[in-house]
Amino acid sequence: MFKNLNDGKPQTVLVYGTSLTAASEWPKALKAYFEKQYPGKVTFINSAQSGETSVWGVANLQDKVLSKNPDLVFLEFSVNDAATKHNISIEKSAQNLHAMVSLLQAQNPQVDIILQTMNSAWDSPDQLEHKKFASDRPHLADYYDAYRNYAQVHHLPLIDHYPNWLKLQQTNEAQFKKWLPDGLHPVPEASLAVTWPAIQTLFEKARSAAGL
Repeated sequence: MFKNLNDGKPQTVLVYGTSLTAASEWPKALKAYFEKQYPGKVTFINSAQSGETSVWGVANLQDKVLSKNPDLVFLEFSVNDAATKHNISIEKSAQNLHAMVSLLQAQNPQVDIILQTMNSAWDSPDQLEHKKFASDRPHLADYYDAYRNYAQVHHLPLIDHYPNWLKLQQTNEAQFKKWLPDGLHPVPEASLAVTWPAIQTLFEKARSAAGL
């Protein structure tokens, strides 16, 4: 994609996933990054939907993603697939991911797809019992593993945010809880401090590899 941008070809960048994409700060930083590096050349679209899973992702792919003809797509749904209330197995989560990737590649074999694992969670006392984000996701790490495995098998780039968030949770629990006050959703400062740098690092490596 960066080569196309360097050649002056307009590109469409689209992010697709849960509230950790729909209502987070990192997509805004991503948009600003492209506006700075390639002014006027990138159309940025946030098609994520809070509270949704990969089932919704597959069902709405045509309207929310394919119809936009994206050149680069960010995908993350595992954090909500992991919630027991949705009754989505790890296998089903991986199948839905494969369906989305396959449809994207069928439409455009040159499309760039980046998978993401997101942050860990905790049970904030400020939340009602049915909103205990960590307790409702007892196997979250396994769902993230499914994305890692898929990325490896299918040779897709993966931005693995989970270890960074888990390290923060284990080494500075007070800061972690302050940055995720409701138990799952990072405040803007946290999204820019933990999530965005990993994305920016990947992009800078890609630009360097493209000779830019």
